[in-house]
Amino acid sequence: MRYYKQGCDLLDKSTLAGLRLSELSDQQAQEFARKHADLSPSGINRGLRTLRRALNLAYQWDKLEKPVKITLAAGEHQRDRVLTEVEIQKYLDACPQPWKDCATLIVDEGFRPSEVFALQWQHILLHDDGSGLIQIAEGKSRAAKRTLPMTPRVHGILLARWQSARKPVVGFLFPSGGKSGHITQDTTKDQHTKALEDSGVTAFVPYVLRHTALTRLGERAGGDVFVLARIAGHSTIAVTQRYIHPQADAIDRVFAAALPKVGTKLGTVRKPRKAKAPKASQQKLLKSA
Repeated sequence: MRYYKQGCDLLDKSTLAGLRLSELSDQQAQEFARKHADLSPSGINRGLRTLRRALNLAYQWDKLEKPVKITLAAGEHQRDRVLTEVEIQKYLDACPQPWKDCATLIVDEGFRPSEVFALQWQHILLHDDGSGLIQIAEGKSRAAKRTLPMTPRVHGILLARWQSARKPVVGFLFPSGGKSGHITQDTTKDQHTKALEDSGVTAFVPYVLRHTALTRLGERAGGDVFVLARIAGHSTIAVTQRYIHPQADAIDRVFAAALPKVGTKLGTVRKPRKAKAPKASQQKLLKSA
């Protein structure tokens, strides 16, 4: 909703707002992109995607005679990149606090950045044995509300942060003086940029950390899309399926259960047994019938 609202704000301030639906075309969309060249490709595409969505709905609702193709701006950062272990370590080593702790939670647990920013102590359970639980109490869908076990590395980070904060019972893990009461993507943007510069890792958007985590977790899930969907907090498995790549041994196990036992030749068809001749008493019954 926020994404489309921001897109609408861009469109309302442009010359596109004064055109009828039937007058809108990719040519006007590209003119919109040129006039907003000072924005990043992602910012331009926010407006173009909103326009494209509106036109698609207009066509579906019979407000347009034919669909309109809208070409997006090139150069937008993609979220599908998967970081290597070396890249992750170099990046985390260069991260300033508190973004370093946030980034570690994202890449270890697969949380959304916004979920990490809003974590509160009343939703954290730390065990003495190095384990614990993290509850996501709010989210953009019912599926987003979930409880996950924490990795040993995350346990160590949260334990140290809890102790340094004098063992609070409630409150944000990453507080700030802003309106929300906790840090946000805007307040950590500069720290992310600095980590990229100092580490030498090829630039990526913070969401790539979550994508990397879910890709790795998908490999461990053994192709179970429903388990990974629960971990990721997806409301449908359509999004989750992109992270699932069934392993060869898992496929072999499925087909092995359907293969014949050792000693049975494939393709062999058993000959039907010859029917036994009816007994004399049965022959009398057949004749009488």
